[in-house]
Amino acid sequence: MPVSTSLSASSLNDHTGARTGLASLTSGVTVLLTLLVLAPLFSVLPKPVLAALIIEAVVMGMMDVPEMRRLARVQRFDFWIAIMAIIATLLVGVLAGVMIGIGLSLIWLISVATRPRMPLLGRQPGTQAFRELDEHPGDEQFPGIVVLRLDGGLFFATSDALEDRIREVALSTPGITGIVLDCEGMDFMDSQGSAKISEILELTEQAGVTLRLARVKRAVREVLARDGVLDRIGDDKTHGDVDQAVAAQIHAAGGTRAGS
Repeated sequence: MPVSTSLSASSLNDHTGARTGLASLTSGVTVLLTLLVLAPLFSVLPKPVLAALIIEAVVMGMMDVPEMRRLARVQRFDFWIAIMAIIATLLVGVLAGVMIGIGLSLIWLISVATRPRMPLLGRQPGTQAFRELDEHPGDEQFPGIVVLRLDGGLFFATSDALEDRIREVALSTPGITGIVLDCEGMDFMDSQGSAKISEILELTEQAGVTLRLARVKRAVREVLARDGVLDRIGDDKTHGDVDQAVAAQIHAAGGTRAGS
C-alpha cells in the first residue's frame, strides 16, 4: 500500500509527513520486510479488513473535514464545488473528479468576471462621501443625476455589462440629465473597454444625458487618452471625486445642491 500509486499510498505518505522520494524507499523496505517476516500473520486477515484499512487511509487522510466545514461556513458555492468533485471522484475516478472540479471552478470564475457589481451610489448626509444605496437607502440622491460605480476592470468580458447597466439606468430614471461613473474600482482597461466607453458616450449624447467620469486612475486615464476617448469626453467632465462631478452636473443643469 505505501509504495503503490493509489490514493491510499498518497494519503499515507502525506499523513506521515513525507517530503521526498526517500519516503517511498523507506516504505518499500518496510513492506519487503513485512512480506518476508509478517506475511503468515497477515495472510489470514479477511479482505474486508484490508479494504477498511485502505478506506480509512483515503477518507481520513485525503479529506480535510475541517476545511470542508470552513467552506460551508464562508462560501457555500466553494463547498458545493468540492462536494461535486468528491462525488465525481467516487463515481468515475480521480482524474475525472479533478477535471470536473477544475471545470466548475472555471465556470464560476467566468461568471464572476463577466458580471461585476455596478451599484448605485448616494451621498452620506453631512459629508462628501458616496456609498452604495443598497446598503444605505437613506443617503442623499440628486434629481436627474445617477451615480454608478463599476467594481472591477473594464475589458472585453465586462464591457457589454457596463453598457447594459447604463442603458438600463438611462431608461428607468425619469428626467435624467447626467450620469456620473465612479471609476475608483476600475483598475484595468483594455482596448475593448476604451471602445465601449466611446460607445457609451455616443449612447448618452443621443439620449441628451451628460456622461461624467470621476476618480479615474492613471492606468485607465492613459488608455482613454491614447484612444482619444478622453478628449471626446472633455476635461470639464472628468473629476477628481464624485462630489465634484455631481456639483458640476447640478451647476450645468442650473439646479441647486440640495439632495432628495
